[in-house]
Amino acid sequence: MLDIDEFLGLERVDEWTFSSSQLWGAPATVNAFGGQLVALSLGAAFKTVPDNYIARSLHTQFMDCVDKTRTATFKVQDNAPGSRIVSRTVQCFQDERLAMQTVCSFIAQKAQDFQAQFKHQTPMPEIEQPGAGNSAFMLDPQGYPNEFPVKIWVTELDSDLVTPAPAKQRIWLESPDKRTHSEQFQQCILALFTDVHFTRVIVRPFGIRMAPPPRHLRKIVSIDHHIWFHQSVDPRRPILVDTECKQLGAGRGVVQSEMYAHDRRLVATVVQEGRVEIDPHVRLPSPKL
Repeated sequence: MLDIDEFLGLERVDEWTFSSSQLWGAPATVNAFGGQLVALSLGAAFKTVPDNYIARSLHTQFMDCVDKTRTATFKVQDNAPGSRIVSRTVQCFQDERLAMQTVCSFIAQKAQDFQAQFKHQTPMPEIEQPGAGNSAFMLDPQGYPNEFPVKIWVTELDSDLVTPAPAKQRIWLESPDKRTHSEQFQQCILALFTDVHFTRVIVRPFGIRMAPPPRHLRKIVSIDHHIWFHQSVDPRRPILVDTECKQLGAGRGVVQSEMYAHDRRLVATVVQEGRVEIDPHVRLPSPKL
């Protein structure tokens, strides 16, 4: 399995520029994995802020594909040099071609939270964690190949996706790397997690599998990616990702996920938009909603 430090590692080019040549992608495509690119963008921005700042949110737009076999360059811009809240824009280039752009917002951690008594959250679904006696989750034997550094637990194997079902999904994710990392790096790992298996939810009602994808699924890629970080989380412990595709139309699907720590805290909310292109001449089952 790939080393998470290398997977999310960056080389400094200058004070505001970083690069990575350790890009990962599925075997069937030359494209780099979007979750890694989002995490690398966040990591590049972190290298330009003080150590006591953590991410509050990030917002990514993908303009073009990134080739996993070539180096990607991340250029950081200072948007708002505030005292407590700062903002960075990170642009990802290959051969001077802009492929994606991410706006990251950071907030300084306080020694004491004077608003701690005023809080609420959407409750975590009542489901068993992986390994529990009554858990319906199994370690995905297919997962993401090529030594992808994330453990994935699912209730449906890829072969099960040929049966139409509602556009919902619950999976557990965990980092197999048990070393201690900073909270900033933990947020980068969480950003990596947010892109795992999200596209298959969009076409779940039509009974379309992902690995390998059928010929009539011409394209399914992420074009927008938004994360709001609520609380700290340890990715060495299982994280539940509760996902639903809210809408598919005009070739675009919007997916929302809530991410819960092993202790039932809501740690992040994610909204993504995927571009979908299905052969209009193929006959698919009526969508199951």
